[in-house]
Amino acid sequence: MIVIDGLSELNKDEYTRVAIGKFEGIHLGHRKLIAEMTGKEETLKNLVFTFSFSSSMAFGNNDHIYTEDERREIFESLGVDYLVEYELNKITAGEEPEDFVRNVLVGRLHAKEIYCGPDLSFGNKGAGNVDTIMRLSEELSITLHVIEKEQYLGEDISSTRIREALKCGNTGLADAMLK
Repeated sequence: MIVIDGLSELNKDEYTRVAIGKFEGIHLGHRKLIAEMTGKEETLKNLVFTFSFSSSMAFGNNDHIYTEDERREIFESLGVDYLVEYELNKITAGEEPEDFVRNVLVGRLHAKEIYCGPDLSFGNKGAGNVDTIMRLSEELSITLHVIEKEQYLGEDISSTRIREALKCGNTGLADAMLK
């Protein structure tokens, strides 16, 4: 797996499937999304687009479930070819959602397929969502795959829920949602 710090443009002849999200915990829902992406034919490279650890610290979230190295190892074990760790700062956080899809996902990362959860938000003030990508899909010749959330004990699995379980000392619950 190749880790891309920031947003270098990929080889222009290489097209990708992009899984986009925070991927803080790489829990069962994330694993399902990545399995959907990597389970396809080999014509496209599998790429995960997420935020760098320094980005989350800059915005006050230092409560990581995995270390940076552990997260990278997990992505590699799941069949990811490229991992883009995007730096989130005031400039990149203020990017208009349509510009992000056009310039970053399609322009620099050469996305042909995008995989995400139904609650995806991105761009300036989180204004971009699944509908934004769907609206641009025909124009940009991309296919959107929205993967439904996984549940455990009748509730959606999320990194927040896992962190809460860990804070309460319920490692069994956290482990069940992570593996």
